[in-house]
Amino acid sequence: MRIVNGAFKKVLKKGIRFFGYDIIRKNKSDRFREELDNDDITALKENFRELCNSYEYLFSRQMGMIHKDHNRIELMQRLKGTGPAEAYFIIRSLEETKEIEGDICEFGVAQGETSSLIANEIRSGRKALHLFDSFEGLPKPTEKDVLKNDIFKLGNIGAYEGTMSCPEDMVIKRLHQIEFPTQRYHIHKGFIENLINGKENFPAKVSFAYLDFDFYEPTKIVLNFLNSVMGINSIIIVDDYDSFSTGAKTAVDEFIKEMNEREIRYKIIIPDKVFGCFAIITSIDAN
Repeated sequence: MRIVNGAFKKVLKKGIRFFGYDIIRKNKSDRFREELDNDDITALKENFRELCNSYEYLFSRQMGMIHKDHNRIELMQRLKGTGPAEAYFIIRSLEETKEIEGDICEFGVAQGETSSLIANEIRSGRKALHLFDSFEGLPKPTEKDVLKNDIFKLGNIGAYEGTMSCPEDMVIKRLHQIEFPTQRYHIHKGFIENLINGKENFPAKVSFAYLDFDFYEPTKIVLNFLNSVMGINSIIIVDDYDSFSTGAKTAVDEFIKEMNEREIRYKIIIPDKVFGCFAIITSIDAN
C-alpha cells in the first residue's frame, strides 16, 4: 500500500525510536556524506569502547572486580531500554551470585539485547537462562499503573496495552549470534499471570533475576514467585523503578514492606538516577 496516513507514520516512528532507531531519507548520490557517516559511526564506536573501558576500571575499583570479556562492549553498544550504567550493575550482580545455587531469569525480554548480554556473562558456567515474555506487548494496566513518562506520546496509560511487542525469533537469533548453548536457555512464552499457574519448566532455584515488566501486576506476581525460589544473597534488579509507569515502583515498595514486616529479609538499593531508573533487591539472612 503506497499511501500511509500521517498519524500512522507518527506512531510508527515513535515505536521505532523507542528501540533506538530512526527513519531517515537517504540520498544515494551523496557518497561523500555516506563516507563521513561511516567514519562517524566508527568514531562513535571507538569512543564508546574507550568510555566503557574507563568506566569498567572505575566501577571495578568501587564496586568489586568484573571479569574481562571481549564480547561485552559490542553487546552493550546494541542495548535498547537498558542503559550501559545499569548494564554494569547487572554484570556485577551476576558476578556476585556466581557461586550461589540457582538459575538466571529475565522477565520481559523485548528484542533480546539484554538477554544476550546476560547470556554472554554466564556462558562459561553451567547455569540455565530462563526468559519470560508474552511476545504480545504490554498487558492491560491496572489502577496502580499511573503514567509518569509518556514515551510514545500516546496520551494515557491504557493506550500502551499491546505496545513494545517483539517476535520470539528475534530473541533466539540474538542468543545464537553469541553461540549460547540451546540446551541452556528456556523461553517461557505468555503473560506471567497465565504461566504462573502451571509453572511448567520453571526454575526450582534462582540466584539472579532481571525484571522489566513495567506494570504493577506482573511485577508483583514475579516478586512473589522469586521470594519462594531465591536463597540468601540472591539478587533481583527491577527496571523502570519510578519511571514510565508508577506500577513497578508500587509493586516493589509493597513487596519490601510485606516481606520485611516481621524481620528484615530483603535489602533494597535505589541508585542515583544518573545511572538509570532501577532498584536492586538482595535477599539477606534474617538471623
